[in-house]
Amino acid sequence: MIDAWKERPVNGKTIQTEGFMDKRLRNSKIFLYISVVLVFFGELTYAKEVTVTARITNELSNGFYVDKGTDQGLRQGMSGSLRFDDGRIIEFEVIEATRKLAMLRLSGESDKQEKLVGRTVELTFEQDANGRQNQDEKSPASSTATVKDEKFVPLLAPAQWTLGIPDTRNIFHGQMRARQSLQIDSENQRDYSVTHLSSSGSLDKIEGSDWSFEWSGDIAYRDGDAYRYNPDYQQPRLDLYYGSFQHPLGDNGFFRLGRFVPRELPGIGYVDGVQGQVKSGEHLSLGTIAGFKPDRYNLDPSVDEPLMVGYATYEAGKLPGPYYSGTVGILGSLYEGRADRLALLFDQRAGLGPLFTLYSTAEVDFDVGSAEFQTGTNLTRLDLYAVSRLSSDLTFRVGVDHWQRPDNRAERDLLRYDDERYFGDGYWRYWVGSDQGLFWNLRLSEEIAFINSDIYDYDARWQVGLTRTGLFDWQDASVTATVYNVAVNGIDGYGGRLSAFLPLLRHKLMIQPAAGFRDVEVEPQSRDFKLTYLSTHLTGRLSHNWSLFGGWTYSYGDRVDSTLFDFGLRYRW
Repeated sequence: MIDAWKERPVNGKTIQTEGFMDKRLRNSKIFLYISVVLVFFGELTYAKEVTVTARITNELSNGFYVDKGTDQGLRQGMSGSLRFDDGRIIEFEVIEATRKLAMLRLSGESDKQEKLVGRTVELTFEQDANGRQNQDEKSPASSTATVKDEKFVPLLAPAQWTLGIPDTRNIFHGQMRARQSLQIDSENQRDYSVTHLSSSGSLDKIEGSDWSFEWSGDIAYRDGDAYRYNPDYQQPRLDLYYGSFQHPLGDNGFFRLGRFVPRELPGIGYVDGVQGQVKSGEHLSLGTIAGFKPDRYNLDPSVDEPLMVGYATYEAGKLPGPYYSGTVGILGSLYEGRADRLALLFDQRAGLGPLFTLYSTAEVDFDVGSAEFQTGTNLTRLDLYAVSRLSSDLTFRVGVDHWQRPDNRAERDLLRYDDERYFGDGYWRYWVGSDQGLFWNLRLSEEIAFINSDIYDYDARWQVGLTRTGLFDWQDASVTATVYNVAVNGIDGYGGRLSAFLPLLRHKLMIQPAAGFRDVEVEPQSRDFKLTYLSTHLTGRLSHNWSLFGGWTYSYGDRVDSTLFDFGLRYRW
């Protein structure tokens, strides 16, 4: 047992002070007591789980875009679970959604070293007993969200007698979440705790007008021995991911003001400024963006990097039939008063129904005098992949990815020192994969990739996953086993994961156990098999509005083992 008080020398005297771990445990108990009280007062209601298969089309610093939107039931502020094709499950939150596109932020942790663009994911979220999503069907994120105040006059009523729908105003949807994390390591030198209070949502038809407001933010406080240089260490820190007003302009046009990520060209990233778009013809829309990039390190407001973007979007056809949507834009920016970047951005999707869909995103940077290592014109980013779904049981996918760091002053200032190796030709990744439905509710997923770069030329990387659904009497339950190879300099071997998704009590309690392992040979040591982590996460729905979540992860390190506890409370309205 950890002692509640520790003796420490202060000004030559020995006094007793409360230890960090004990303060964290005391605060955690208070948090737990509040949660238990809410359990007793929570109203248990039935909700139906809806699962949608989507594909990641673009990556951001704290999330990504998928090719499903309000047409499939996704709404801004909604949250649920996301299953990768290798079996991992992570919670997600919908930051913004249109009919065919949604921006998601992950609530848990994912391996950002891997390439996510092009991967298939399954999104699971709630519908209540009436078939509605956990947002109102008149959610402002929906393309059908606008409510018209139409009057109705009964046929035999006097002319002055009118009945109508009351004026619609201040449609308010969102969520708040309190989350507490606590890590304890075997050496007691990397302990830390993080407290998060986050909120996201939307306010539509403000005071009956056409104005709407969307927000997403997080307040964090960190303590302990590890990560002392983080901005939130021992002082509360607010991170605003999204906060903007929007007003419609004509047919499918809009005006936006605040902090946002342009969904038309998400490669631009965060912008503090304005965006306007108008319809020009049956298939063409024109738009412009002007403002400032937030600080690239901590997202604080900054005026160091003003930018302007002009773009055009062409759209034809209609899903699920032949369809095309493409956006091309020119981005120009300054940095500390000098020309820094000029880039051509391109984002498109083309399809012939479910049999073939092509996605691509590209960025081409031109030298405006700020480059030091990569002069001239450079292709800095390319994500190109195609998907062919031949049947519900057979899907093929293939793609190529390229990335290299843009050589400009804003990027170089992020580094501690200038080194041309950071601004080389980047890497190229070529990959192919497939999914097959098998007998006995089994589904097989494979992928193989080759990476080529100036610094490393890796051997082929592959992974194979096998998922079994419908365990015992639980139709939605599943278990997944994934095996992959480890091929880097000086390390050779295999790794894997075992995970399960167990919905109990009519989806009121979800349990997600997982384990990781590896069998590798590290030169000059011999081959060694070991567990890398064990984890269990639970989500309990107290009512349609309230839910609890929590879990633990035990990680096995080469010299230090650690245990991470994570629990929280979520309220939706």
